[in-house]
Amino acid sequence: MKKRIILAVFSFAAIVVIGVSGCVAAPPAPAGEAAPEVPIRERHVFIAFGQSNMQGPGTIRAQDREGVSHRWQVMNVVGGRYAGVNQTPGQWYRAVPPLIIPDNSLNHWTNSFTIGLGPLDYFGRTLVENTPEDIAIGVIAVASGDLALAAFHRTQAEAYFASGAGGPGRESNRPTATERQGWTRYRNAGYESLYDAIITNARIAQEQGGIIKGIIVHQGESGRGLTYTSWHEMLREIYDDMLADLGLEPNSIPIVLGQLWNGGNGPGGFLNPNNALIQSVIPNAWVVSSAGLTQGRVGQGQPDNIHFGSADLEGLGRRYAEKVLDLIYR
Repeated sequence: MKKRIILAVFSFAAIVVIGVSGCVAAPPAPAGEAAPEVPIRERHVFIAFGQSNMQGPGTIRAQDREGVSHRWQVMNVVGGRYAGVNQTPGQWYRAVPPLIIPDNSLNHWTNSFTIGLGPLDYFGRTLVENTPEDIAIGVIAVASGDLALAAFHRTQAEAYFASGAGGPGRESNRPTATERQGWTRYRNAGYESLYDAIITNARIAQEQGGIIKGIIVHQGESGRGLTYTSWHEMLREIYDDMLADLGLEPNSIPIVLGQLWNGGNGPGGFLNPNNALIQSVIPNAWVVSSAGLTQGRVGQGQPDNIHFGSADLEGLGRRYAEKVLDLIYR
């Protein structure tokens, strides 16, 4: 009888020791194995929008899918299969490219090359390399080819797409058929507009405890679309509306804009990286230079001096990240 009691006590003690040690810390990884992932304390969220150079015009290289940290995340906006994973809107996924274009749409229309890599890929990878290990970096991205800035406006977008190209109050040949494809894609996903797609998912992120840290934009090749105001004033309206609808104070988060091809200063010169012009309209706006990024894509009709190639998209993404690191984290 005594032997049974002693054995029972010993067994109970062993269980207690094992259980307590498991709560304190995981054992170090054996040599040659990856260390355990650090639990995430906060998720810092960035909103991104724009046209094709934001959407992902570059070919995805093998290295672009390797070593993507669990801390670099994308919230799916339009359900589908991305990087071999079936994704659901409003859910977070490891940000393996493509982030915005689904797997079944990666062939360029010329069938001479593939697409899917954008500046966001290395924007996020660079941030996680330079921020604390218990912070996740998340992105909510809405972009499509050839979109004029009016396509992202809270109150003007629906009217912009309501009639045919050209006409009163519209820039020449706007909106284009390509723009309409993007508008239709997000509408068919259940959103009222591109703006609604952004705000709906950003609110989901906030409800989960995510902190909206900034806005990343690449747009300008297609201008403003509507003529009732200037490009920069329209951008200010979009920025102000987003912050108001997300419960953020005016000018409280940076909006970071990328230059067009090889240092292109965009509509009205407001994408000049000295920031003076754009900050006269939006005080917390910052421009990232694209000077020297001229390798372009390889394929039929390429380079077209509009779309960045894979290596330059990596470079542009890292430049976005460096600006954000300077503004927020350093």
